[in-house]
Parts: sequence; structure tokens; C-alpha cells
Amino acid sequence: MVVYRSNNFIVGLTNVSPVVRKPTIGGYTKCGQYPGAVPAGATVSVNCRHSLPKYRYVIVQVPLVNDYLNFCEVKVFVPGSGMYVLP
Repeated sequence: MVVYRSNNFIVGLTNVSPVVRKPTIGGYTKCGQYPGAVPAGATVSVNCRHSLPKYRYVIVQVPLVNDYLNFCEVKVFVPGSGMYVLP
């Protein structure tokens, strides 16, 4: 059996705290989606369109109910600020 972690993960944006409402696919603005399987040990990126408005929360989610995420680190870069946020 081969287990693929973080396949096709989705990056979304919202202003609603996950404490108030659990993020569900389609219930937030989709920033982008990684196309396929993430190779073991790889560093990958998903870029949002610059035309999106500002949001408070970043959501990283997998599309399958029984799948799970496996990340060592997530960096969120804020365009034009020269800074990034480590959630």
C-alpha cells in the first residue's frame, strides 16, 4: 500500500476564524491548489493571484476526507511587505 500525504492540497483564504466556523472545501476563497503528489522532502509553492483582497486567515486543506496533511513548515509571504508569517 502506498500512502500519499498532502496530495492536491488546497490553499484558501477567509476572514472567518476557524473557531467560529470549521473550514469546508468551497466555503472559503480558493487561493490555489498544488497539482498532484508532493514528493518526499520537497519544497513546493502555491501562489495566490495578486488581485485577491486581503484576508485574515490562511487555510491549508486536502480534498479527500480520509487523507491528511504532512508538512514540516508552512510560510505565508505577504506581497509588498518584504515579510512572511509563520503560522
